[in-house]
Amino acid sequence: MDKQQSGSRHAALAAELSEEIARGLYPLGARFPSEQELQERFDVGRHTIREAMKALTEQGLLGRRRKTGTVVLSHKPVSHYVHSMRDIRSLFDFAHSTTLDIHYEGFVTGSDEFSQLPDKRWFRVAGLRSTRSDGAPLCWSEVAVPERFTPDRDNVQRGDRAIYEIVLEQFGLRLDHVEQAITATNLSPKLAAVLKAQPHSAALMVKRRYVAHPNTIFEISHNIYPAERFSMHSIIRQRA
Repeated sequence: MDKQQSGSRHAALAAELSEEIARGLYPLGARFPSEQELQERFDVGRHTIREAMKALTEQGLLGRRRKTGTVVLSHKPVSHYVHSMRDIRSLFDFAHSTTLDIHYEGFVTGSDEFSQLPDKRWFRVAGLRSTRSDGAPLCWSEVAVPERFTPDRDNVQRGDRAIYEIVLEQFGLRLDHVEQAITATNLSPKLAAVLKAQPHSAALMVKRRYVAHPNTIFEISHNIYPAERFSMHSIIRQRA
């Protein structure tokens, strides 16, 4: 069997298993058949089975659980969000292609995240961010703004603009740059339940600091994504 035939076979197998999952043949959280069981059922090689399982995992349908093996996480594919970073405008595009369902809103003090910053009291908003196109859960999002830059809360609740857009306009600030760091982490059981993901599974933490001229941090955001739902595409150019 050549590579093209092998690829067609595992794609067809993934589609068949995906259809069975969608029909509810395997309950959520239930153990999924092992590679050996699938090999015997479909009479194909281990490579074909592994590639099909990999495709189902990338769709968010399956996941690994310690001591249990492969389990069913979802009955339908989970959206994967690709964030293309070209310039500051790309951050605005992200805010406009997603929605934030606010779970918490209020003021906080004393966080380690803010201990090295001059502002000690911050306005915090946290909630579930979903893709606007299909409403699929994308990430857990937390945004903190120094109290002196607290945005109009009615505008925040409307959810039609990013919080940093509101702050920039309301206080006449000029965005200078955005600092970004991406680190690996794991999903707590609580966050996993909200995101409809596997507890303790791999996740990505995207931290950003929004800095206005002259060197004033006016927002900090943390977004936690199940690892299979997010990737970033950047263009890096040579300096002139």
